[in-house]
Amino acid sequence: MLHTPSSQPSIIPPRSIPRSIIIIGGGFAGAVTAIKLLDRSTEPLAITIIERRAELGRGVAYSTIDPQHLVNGAARIFSLHPDDPDHLVRWLEANGPEHGWTPPEDVHDSSPPRWLFGSYVQSELTRAVREADPRSLLRHIKASAVDMLTGPSGVCVGTSDGQQLLADEAVLATGVFQSEPSATEAPIINDHRYVANPWDSAALDRLAGSRQLLLIGSSLSMVDFVASMEARGFKGSYRVVSRRGQIVEPRRNTEAWRDFLAGRPLPKTTRALLALVKAERRAIEAAGLDWQGLPLTIRPWILALWQGATDKERLKFARHLRAFWDVTAHRAAPPSFERVALAQSQGRWAGGAGRVLALHPRAGGIVAEIRWRDSGAVERLRFDGVVNCRGHQEHDWRRIADPFVQSLLENGIVRPHATGFGIDATHDGQVISGDGRTHGNLFAIGHPLRGVAWESSSIGEQLAQAIALAGLLVGSSPRLRALA
Repeated sequence: MLHTPSSQPSIIPPRSIPRSIIIIGGGFAGAVTAIKLLDRSTEPLAITIIERRAELGRGVAYSTIDPQHLVNGAARIFSLHPDDPDHLVRWLEANGPEHGWTPPEDVHDSSPPRWLFGSYVQSELTRAVREADPRSLLRHIKASAVDMLTGPSGVCVGTSDGQQLLADEAVLATGVFQSEPSATEAPIINDHRYVANPWDSAALDRLAGSRQLLLIGSSLSMVDFVASMEARGFKGSYRVVSRRGQIVEPRRNTEAWRDFLAGRPLPKTTRALLALVKAERRAIEAAGLDWQGLPLTIRPWILALWQGATDKERLKFARHLRAFWDVTAHRAAPPSFERVALAQSQGRWAGGAGRVLALHPRAGGIVAEIRWRDSGAVERLRFDGVVNCRGHQEHDWRRIADPFVQSLLENGIVRPHATGFGIDATHDGQVISGDGRTHGNLFAIGHPLRGVAWESSSIGEQLAQAIALAGLLVGSSPRLRALA
């Protein structure tokens, strides 16, 4: 199926009644887009969500049913309604027990299970459908998108079950993709002692009796894995290796530091931003305050900083500062990190900066060759299991094996962003085609916009994008939502 250039007549029928919108991807980004469209629209909408999973609103992050996997932030900041910041807190208090979660005394600062947050998103989607124009429709196509045709009067999306779906507009909410196995991992990819997905419950059960595990990656996925293994009664040890040897810290409830970026021209270079941040870090230390207040101050400025920088400076940030930003801005839920801290205190957790050079399957385990960054020495160590804890982090669409992504690129529907993160689009999410034009009826939200807006993988940013997109698509006069 080929992209129809704007100079050619479209084979797609003109706008339908009711207005139709296809959302490709039914995880958090896709579901919250549907919620905001339904809440905002004063006209009937026919929304189709293409999502192969049986449930909407969960995606990768909120499909896990492990109670150890928690939202990495306080409940008070994750309401789906910025005008009602306690909405999630009230929902948790009212609905947590029936979902098997006992609300703690301070629900505002709690970190609920990710499965429960997914249920909250589903509840809001159900509510939005119920309160929408009675002529509005929402349907879930349990399939994958495989190709797309765009034209001046609409879009057509082909699905894996053979359907050709027509709509006035479409939204790419494809989520994030897992990296392909590296050449280092290839020799053990089919070994039962290798875990490619640290949230695979059956794989974790297989490792429960192991003595020593190698974890590749030291960020939030590692915390999830350790928390799950400790809950299983694991008594062995963890050896953690990552490129820089940094580990996330538990979230502490602290106040934001002074807004040192307000009232001044924003820095245009990575070097200038780093100099400012280092100066503020020294000031925080001198004042005897918690450094975790610093990322809280920087976070609201990330979009302006990113979009005000050149691609050259964005790439510098990604190469040199991304790892530091990730471990400071994205901290672990305290209950999950307590499991890591326990293993550390018992001498069962050790981490370091290094690179895994090779992995060899052997009868007695998997032998890893690791070059440690500080010494340059190469060690050969045997492990009972190896776990990929790097997470779902493939942002370069040119390296994604998904057939739909490949089709979009090959047919010029999208083009990669110049930074290599996601696809090119305008600041308001209008997708730019291979020939440099905006389609006018194709939009994106969330992970595909990582190159356009750096923190597009986070709940707060995806929520803001969904609200803005709804305003762009269905007007600026929202209907009143009944408070729940």
